[in-house]
Amino acid sequence: MRRSAATTDRATGTDRRLGRYRLLDLIEREGDARLHRAVDASGRVVALWAVPLRCLCTDVGSLERFRHMAAAAARLSHPAIPAILTSGEHGGIAFVAIMPADGPTLATRLADGPLGWEEAVATLDRVLDALATAHRSGVIHGALSADTIRYDGAMTMVTGFGRAVPAAMQAVQRDDLSGAMRLTQRLLAAHAEHPGVATLLAELRDGGTDAFPDARSLQRAVAGVKETIVPPLSRAGPTRSRRRPTRLGAMVLAGGALAGGLAVLAVSHRPSPPPSPFPTPATGTTAEAGAVATAEPVLPPAAPPQMARQPPVDAVARALRSIPCALVGVEAVGSGLLASGTVAGEQAETEVRETVEALAAGWDHGFDLVIADAQFCAPLGSVVTALDANRGLAEPLIATVPEGPALNAGDPLILEIRAPARPVQLQVDYFTIDGTVVHLLPNPSDSDAALRAGASRRLGEKPRDKTGKGGRHWTIGPPFGTEMLLTIATAAPLFSVPRPEQESAADYLTALAAALATIPADGPAPLADARFIVTGP
Repeated sequence: MRRSAATTDRATGTDRRLGRYRLLDLIEREGDARLHRAVDASGRVVALWAVPLRCLCTDVGSLERFRHMAAAAARLSHPAIPAILTSGEHGGIAFVAIMPADGPTLATRLADGPLGWEEAVATLDRVLDALATAHRSGVIHGALSADTIRYDGAMTMVTGFGRAVPAAMQAVQRDDLSGAMRLTQRLLAAHAEHPGVATLLAELRDGGTDAFPDARSLQRAVAGVKETIVPPLSRAGPTRSRRRPTRLGAMVLAGGALAGGLAVLAVSHRPSPPPSPFPTPATGTTAEAGAVATAEPVLPPAAPPQMARQPPVDAVARALRSIPCALVGVEAVGSGLLASGTVAGEQAETEVRETVEALAAGWDHGFDLVIADAQFCAPLGSVVTALDANRGLAEPLIATVPEGPALNAGDPLILEIRAPARPVQLQVDYFTIDGTVVHLLPNPSDSDAALRAGASRRLGEKPRDKTGKGGRHWTIGPPFGTEMLLTIATAAPLFSVPRPEQESAADYLTALAAALATIPADGPAPLADARFIVTGP
């Protein structure tokens, strides 16, 4: 009979092992999860949560959620959260190894009587700060209570985050906030005589789970109940290719037609919640830390209910714009958030997902992402400043594909470009999957790249006269895939000597970086617009 990696061979007396860890003794059992004291190959003692994969994988996405949350938890950095050392799967067991935290639990300490006033407020500040930091990183605790807090004054630790990874992934931030509210009531109940405490306790009692939108606002409310706000004991800041083999597409320039140098691109659609209205987030919260402001050092007024129920679209959108390898937007769908767009590579996808999950703060949210090849991160990164400058304009540079972004074989490739509120010189580039860039403007047939302020131009349209003469035009041809169009607008031409119509993307990006570096700092800033297109037969 085959034994799992965590069983004991009693006949031989060999130690129980789980991968690199030797299991010493069982500390706690909760459902299918087990907490062991274990030791690694170097002799370091750890606390190790383990759960059978068969219990973890309740649906097709469970294992992916475990891996995602484990990775996010491992990046947590806060003095009140024991370090999560590693996680993984071995012999049918999912595990998370954590630095052990010693000392009695807060529940044990409270059995001897309530904490003093200063102790109670300082403990709450430390616990709530740890919880807010975890939520900002997208990590849920799942079982926050006095039993999961190791009480040691200024060294109090919030344990249990590692346990939540394999055993409580269905929990949401609102569950944590409910636990934090109960803990606040328990610690402050003995101090109702202090200014503001009775008001805060009444708000927690009457408001229920809607009393505060997130852990950070509750933390500030606790600090506000003192005439002099208690300084926090710690304040840790938020922590913050796949490519299938492709055949190179020959670029054919004949009679002004470009048979697309497109190649099959590894495009992956991740499952996302349907865009039909999300469930009303009775357990939802807003994401922005510090959303509750205090005009004086007393309990801040609660936000109006309609304000608290607005998903943080603007905050998420701003954060997504800071990811250089992603062209992703966010919108409110029903009472939730939907992030959609294209990312260049799996690392950018991970950044997008972690950013949304950290800032969504309990609101329902979904993703509709296309993963393009990671090579497109390089051109996006080369113009990240220009892209950001363009987004901040009331009348930005805009380059759209009227027939796209999905194009089929034989379709014309046409761009409609509208200038910003100043005259510009255009550089329009077509980055292909085989590492080539085709310069659509300027090109051998059209060197006039100037565009007046606010003016529009259609690029790639076939001439209408009988002679057939006119500017360059292109049609889509095999092989098919996903590629990128990049439009740059500057006050003067980027290159004094025209680039070859087709060249290596790596060579061009080197030249582009040098050209952008020569633009005077006191002149008009360069602007950029980027678009992905997807082609098929």
